Amino acid sequence: MKNIYLLLISFLITFSVQSQRNPENTYLTSFTYKAKDGMTAKFEKAAAKKTKMFNSEDGNIILTYKAITGPDTGVYERYLVNQKSSSYDRDASKELQYWDDNVAPYVGQAGGQQRWLHEDWAAIGEGGDPKKYLHKTIVRYKPGMREHAARYIYRAGKVAEKRNPNTLRRVFSIVSGGDLNMIVIFNGFDKYDDWVENDSTWAEDYNEMFGWETHSDDLEHMQKSLRDWNGMVRYTLERVDF
Repeated sequence: MKNIYLLLISFLITFSVQSQRNPENTYLTSFTYKAKDGMTAKFEKAAAKKTKMFNSEDGNIILTYKAITGPDTGVYERYLVNQKSSSYDRDASKELQYWDDNVAPYVGQAGGQQRWLHEDWAAIGEGGDPKKYLHKTIVRYKPGMREHAARYIYRAGKVAEKRNPNTLRRVFSIVSGGDLNMIVIFNGFDKYDDWVENDSTWAEDYNEMFGWETHSDDLEHMQKSLRDWNGMVRYTLERVDF
């Protein structure tokens, strides 16, 4: 059984890398912004108007979240969701010009666009309305050690799903705009008080599902795969209604 899971992860990793322009894949585009001092309200109003005008229909929907923990608290993260490879051929000149003319004047700092591949193999839970909160975990692994990180991410998701059927998780690998040895994990929830009691421990469930002592082995390999500095960073985002 263990060999089967290793083979599955290896296949999925290879498939993802080789099919980044596959029309069947789903992508996410992310943008980060920080409003100028004293202009937060104006930025939010202008961005909300732009979103309503250009980003409220399927195929071009943008969701906005704001960091509420960590050193980037107050930074807005905007996500263009459910993109296909053909989405990047769309003429967005009018939309971009509107942003430059009407929203950009209130922006103090802007991060470059990043494009991410949705990893179907790591998705947990059904979709639905966007969650109020996201725990965003950024995993930076050493070159050549993606398999160890991906194996633990995959298996941890299955354990989380067993322990809490309401678990919602989406995982993405960067395609363009950043360090290619990077995975981002989003865990969505609407309230903090949604803990589910279990009679077993996390490690017990992990070992039951994947084999004796696999939890300690997988965790050790995962930790060794991470970069020595900022190998794993997590912060919390809250949705902004625009």
